[in-house]
Amino acid sequence: MTEHDDVMVLQLRLLDLNDRQSPTWRKLRDHCEQRLQELREKNDNDLGELATAKLRGQLAEIRYLLALGDQDPATEADEA
Repeated sequence: MTEHDDVMVLQLRLLDLNDRQSPTWRKLRDHCEQRLQELREKNDNDLGELATAKLRGQLAEIRYLLALGDQDPATEADEA
């Protein structure tokens, strides 16, 4: 198991089914998806090396947050 695998396991366990179905999570997810699209469009522009690195870090963080709502369907039944 790698460090990346450990992070994914923690992500899957952070939010339970009720959390992921809450209005608050839906609002946050929608906001993050919109922000992700904005950052991707910005990334399509000709940016300097430092600005590109910063933008890629922001993209990675948004994807990390969105992954909190991802759930393996096999474990979904365990939460119900």
